[in-house]
Amino acid sequence: MSRPIRSFSRRVLLSQLTVVVVILALVTGVFAWMGARSVTEVTETKALSTARALAIDPEVRRGATRASVEHAAHPDPAITAPLLEITDDLRTTSGIVFAVITDDRGIRLTHPNRDNIGHRVSTSPDEALAGRESVTHERGTLGETVRAKVPIRSTADGTTVVGEVSVGIHASVLDADLRREFLVLGSVAVLALAIGVIASLALGRRLRRETLGIGPEELAEMARDQGAVLRGLDDGVLAFSSSGIPTLTNSTAEELLGIAHVDTDADGSGPGPRADVPEVIRRMMLEAPIHGALRRRVNVGDRILLATAVRVSRDGVSVGGVVTLRDETQVLTMARQLESVTSMARALRTQRHEFANRLHTVLGLVDTDATDEARNYLATILQTGPIAAPVEGIEVISDPYLQALLEAKGTTAAEAGVTLAVTPDSLVLGTVKAPEDVTLILGNLIDNAVRAVVTHAIGSADKDADRADEVFGRVEVTLLGSGSELHAVVADTGGGVDDEDAESIFDEGVSSADDLDSEHGHGIGLALCRRIARRHSGRSWLRAGHDPEMGGAGFAVHLPDVLSVDEADTDDIPAGESRADGAPAHEAHADDKER
Repeated sequence: MSRPIRSFSRRVLLSQLTVVVVILALVTGVFAWMGARSVTEVTETKALSTARALAIDPEVRRGATRASVEHAAHPDPAITAPLLEITDDLRTTSGIVFAVITDDRGIRLTHPNRDNIGHRVSTSPDEALAGRESVTHERGTLGETVRAKVPIRSTADGTTVVGEVSVGIHASVLDADLRREFLVLGSVAVLALAIGVIASLALGRRLRRETLGIGPEELAEMARDQGAVLRGLDDGVLAFSSSGIPTLTNSTAEELLGIAHVDTDADGSGPGPRADVPEVIRRMMLEAPIHGALRRRVNVGDRILLATAVRVSRDGVSVGGVVTLRDETQVLTMARQLESVTSMARALRTQRHEFANRLHTVLGLVDTDATDEARNYLATILQTGPIAAPVEGIEVISDPYLQALLEAKGTTAAEAGVTLAVTPDSLVLGTVKAPEDVTLILGNLIDNAVRAVVTHAIGSADKDADRADEVFGRVEVTLLGSGSELHAVVADTGGGVDDEDAESIFDEGVSSADDLDSEHGHGIGLALCRRIARRHSGRSWLRAGHDPEMGGAGFAVHLPDVLSVDEADTDDIPAGESRADGAPAHEAHADDKER
């Protein structure tokens, strides 16, 4: 998508400046007009009040009354002299330009220029002589002035107009006052414009930082793309703000985590239930590196999720991060089941190879007419089976799946120098109905026990060099069928499990092998065991951190409804038969409910 020529923040800045300039221009124009009007009114009021004061002066009224009665061609100096003294003092004290007094014909009785006394005024006196006051802007012999004209009343009756008083103030005085008003108003306008520009620049910079320089067109396009991507992904996606607060999820993430829809503001003030997001997911986002990704398997409910946390930055600014979730429960379960099947297939191939060798031996004995030796050899095979079983006591197990699993694990354990044995008190009469899940659980427990024995033995050999060539230890499996229920205990001679790790050992990512880590597939076996056992309404737990007989850890499993047995077989089980975890059979159900 093509980007606009100007960035969004610059366009906003220009728009703001335009608005500020237009508003300031309008406000300045209005205030300038109001200021000019105010100054003009003040000047006119001053001129009018001065003219009124002069028109009611007794001496002025007497002089105007006498001059109007005499109507002399040239005013009597006895009349004009006192009037000139009054007007000259008024001009000096009040700052007016002139104060002219006339008779009822408009003949000047006073004037700043004495030569104009006795002549008619240059501007019309008709309004004042008609008894009306007026304020005008006119040009006369003294230039452009603001003039106030007030009628003079006769001293005889107080009503007859006998002259006028004209007071003028230079327009330059008015212009000076206006210039001062405009200067102050202009200074305020410039200051306001400067503040507006600074505020607009700061807002534009913050907007550019918050939006990362992305315009509204791009934001709209990104929102559409985001919706399409979130709905189209099979993986769960959670978006976080730069402070680690969940801001967005897709439906897959909500299903995997079992949470409600998260859609909060970046500052966490929105309505989204941020507390529903598991703490382990939020902690991953906070621990994620600036570069690269943090991957970790996490347990959420009955699921094992592969979580990947990635920080997101733009132009060097952190904008938050994303956590993707992938459900690996089925994949890991199938991988473990495949591993069990592979182990059993390997054991069967070994048996086939050994069986072929023995058949060749029998064939050779028959060909050489050594029938007695062939008969003895076959009798031995019938007693020991087609191959020397690497698992002690396996003959008490009749189920083919359990037999194949134990033989496969016994072969693997023997290669590692560990003896795998079935305890004599084991008894399973039925047939396994869920071989994939049962063999997965038992296979994981046996594999963990073998690793624990090897790790413990290697550690002991490092401390005692003389024992370095001795072969390791022993793993014992106890299997007991009770109706459709299967009880199992796997104990070893390894280093055991400390009490403080009794519960955390079942968490995903925890492994008892120091040199093995969850990245190579370890640390999830016990979690899978517990999860699959719960799927069958059973459970898996640590029976003893340090078994009193074996010394190592002992893990127990209870799986209801995984065996298929005949009623005749169950009648043969003694009433006091011991359970696989050491408790009497009649206490099994009560104990399980209590746990």
